Amino acid sequence: MTPTRLARDVSTVAVAGIAAWSSWSHMVAVALRFGERPEVAYVLPLSVDGMLVVASAAMVEDKRAGRTVRWSARVAFVVGVAASVGANIAAAAPSPGARIVAA
Repeated sequence: MTPTRLARDVSTVAVAGIAAWSSWSHMVAVALRFGERPEVAYVLPLSVDGMLVVASAAMVEDKRAGRTVRWSARVAFVVGVAASVGANIAAAAPSPGARIVAA
């Protein structure tokens, strides 16, 4: 493994980890604020991220097989992204700057 590839991989993991932690905490905060039970609120982000992973895998599989990407994968991906970004915005302080950064 070259130093460049190692730096790229470590950076990717760091950025993805920070984004995942931030998104998870935002989704939990929003779910709790709107009355979700804690045991559900703390695993809810896993369902959203899981939907994104499954949708991404389905789209990659379709592309590799030379098929048109199935509509259900596209819809699941868009819904997952919307849920994630929506939770980030909802958890932000009520100012335009904070909401732009959260998005």
